[in-house]
Amino acid sequence: MRKSLMGKRKLAVVGTLTAIAIGVPAVSAVAAEISGSRLPFAVSTSGSKEDGDRWKGKRSGHAKACGDVPVNDTRTFSAYIYQDRSFRPDPQIASTSRSYRQGYGCGAYKGTSTSGKYYTKATWASIPGSRAYGYVNAQN
Repeated sequence: MRKSLMGKRKLAVVGTLTAIAIGVPAVSAVAAEISGSRLPFAVSTSGSKEDGDRWKGKRSGHAKACGDVPVNDTRTFSAYIYQDRSFRPDPQIASTSRSYRQGYGCGAYKGTSTSGKYYTKATWASIPGSRAYGYVNAQN
C-alpha cells in the first residue's frame, strides 16, 4: 500500500514539474516593447515624426507597430516601422492606424532580420489646446 502511494506521489510531482517546464516558455513568449523603439509625440498640433534611434532586428524574426493616445476623440494616428537602408529608400515593414479613442493597439507582425536596423515613425492629427501625449513603438 505504501509503495503504491509513493508511486502516485512521484507521478504527481513529475506531472507538476512538466507543466511548469512547458508553461514557462509560453509565458516568456509574450510580446514586449523593443528597447529604443518608443517615439512620443504631443497631439496639440498635427505632425509626423521619425525616431532617431535605430534598433537591430530581434531573434524572434518579426515586429509589429503599436501605439496609444489617451484621448477620447475620433481623430487618428498611425505607427510605422521602417528598415534603415543606406543610400536606398527605406522600405516600410509594418504599420497600424488607430482612432485616439480605441486606446492601445497593434498591427500585424511582419518579418524582420537580425542583421537589419529599424526605426519607428508616427503621424497624427491635432487636437488644438490638448496637453495629451501619445506614443508609438515596436514590439516583437
